[in-house]
Amino acid sequence: MTISEFLIALTLGAAALALWINFRFPGIAPAEFKTAVLHVAAALVVGQALVPLLHAAMPAMSPIAQALIMTFLIGLPALVYSLLSSIWIIRLTQAAFRR
Repeated sequence: MTISEFLIALTLGAAALALWINFRFPGIAPAEFKTAVLHVAAALVVGQALVPLLHAAMPAMSPIAQALIMTFLIGLPALVYSLLSSIWIIRLTQAAFRR
């Protein structure tokens, strides 16, 4: 499997998880556009700030262990949260246009 194929599979898996969370737990979606935008901003900040902090915290680990931890414990949840907050923005925008 190439890196490109892996990243496509990871993104599609994160999108499937975000859609599942959205439909399985509809009560966690924000009711206001302002709150949804704050979720998008939080997802971006967490995704950008966590990676350098974790690189500094894991210097003694092997590169393979670092890659696995960064990908599945940090990257995947951050990507799912980003996609989920984007879904919430889309749903609120659709609801606003229906009115």
